Amino acid sequence: MPPTYPDADPALAQVMVGRKQIYYRRCGEGPPLLLIHGWGGSSRHWRGTLAALSATRDVIALDLPGFGDSPPLEGYANIHRVVDTVVAFADQLGLAQFDLNGHSFSASVAAYVAAHYPDLVRRLVLTSFSTFRNEPERRFILQVHKVLPLWMALRRPWMADRRMFYRAVSTRLFYRLPDDNQILRDNFTDFLKMDKRTSLASVSSVGDREINQALRQIRAPTLIIGSRQDTIMPPGGAPVAAKLVPNSRLVWIDRCGHLPMIERPDLYNRILAEFLG
Repeated sequence: MPPTYPDADPALAQVMVGRKQIYYRRCGEGPPLLLIHGWGGSSRHWRGTLAALSATRDVIALDLPGFGDSPPLEGYANIHRVVDTVVAFADQLGLAQFDLNGHSFSASVAAYVAAHYPDLVRRLVLTSFSTFRNEPERRFILQVHKVLPLWMALRRPWMADRRMFYRAVSTRLFYRLPDDNQILRDNFTDFLKMDKRTSLASVSSVGDREINQALRQIRAPTLIIGSRQDTIMPPGGAPVAAKLVPNSRLVWIDRCGHLPMIERPDLYNRILAEFLG
């Protein structure tokens, strides 16, 4: 079935983390599951997962600083400061231990949290994640992602109301575009809202030299979910990541692009629920 929005959409809540507000969506009861959106996204990316897993889980999706409704961090927001923010956010909500799922750029964030705070993460999911096999490949991946700031320079608020723009950008993210234009428009609106300074710092972290070492240090059971037709994160890097993480397995979703939680929600959420147990 084509993806559609769930009937219920949890309202945004907020909590102070340091001197900044962090906005988030939360629903359900049970063991906590923390969801972190990727570059250019927000907690809205996880609306289908919030609805699907809330019967058995306390599902929490935050807007990272500089994304969605959360204001940006002061100074340079590299990946390690984002990791610290996620850990502080979980602490503010009283989460002593949780399952963690990061998408795209934030799969790296989730990997760092699991590697550096092993007592916090019970199970780890890395969605649409890719890493590099060697230094030349790392440099290549970094150069590819450096074209993303060009998108930032071309952004204009009025573009959110123009079908040709949000559908054109969405062709990079989906294998087949959803019929529901509201999904595409909301995703594009999140991209337009993204703080420029935060976005550039995020892109510069894509080729982080330390990420492969962090993957080797993860001890939580880990599931890597890759999409065969992902044009943002090269699928060839997913098996590399699976070999680096000691207790991991890789699951592929076919006929799917960079946003499996939106494009193939039923299959994606079933895979996620089965792994989390």
